[in-house]
Amino acid sequence: MNDGKIIIDKIMAEADTEIQAILTQAKRETDELQKSAKEKMEKEADRYRRLAEEEGRKAHAKEISAAEMDAKKALLQEKQNLLEEVLQEAVKRLESLSDEEYENVIGNMLDALKLEQGKEIMVSEKDKRRLANIISRKGFVLSNKTVQIDGGFIVKNGDIEYNYSFAAIMTVQKEEMQMTAANILF
Repeated sequence: MNDGKIIIDKIMAEADTEIQAILTQAKRETDELQKSAKEKMEKEADRYRRLAEEEGRKAHAKEISAAEMDAKKALLQEKQNLLEEVLQEAVKRLESLSDEEYENVIGNMLDALKLEQGKEIMVSEKDKRRLANIISRKGFVLSNKTVQIDGGFIVKNGDIEYNYSFAAIMTVQKEEMQMTAANILF
């Protein structure tokens, strides 16, 4: 039996050696798989971290851009309000001129229009007395009809009326005046 035991021991030793070799190979492959999986996981985690950081930067930039846009809108609105106040103040100043100054302004406006003499000029009830002399001196006819304007005049040419009230002039010239005022103020 000794021979049998020797053979069995030899087979068992060879089996143990083979098992050790298989285990060593399996451990090596497992270690490589773990290393590979760990590297892949780290790469994926790094990729997701970079994507998250990029998305964070984009969201931050978007918020900053929106805040800057809101600030610009608020500033623009404030500038527009200020320019509107300036225009309203200009109309008030024109309307509050002394009779002599007001007459000069209206006379200059009539001269600048280069209208044919004899045209009918309509004014407000309060301006009828103030402007009667200048209108007749410039060769125009003061209409018996009055209009509801706060300053300036309306030229009647047949059925057509041309509005040269201060409010109408300001409305027509508002954009140009806003740009000029903006250049002066800002």
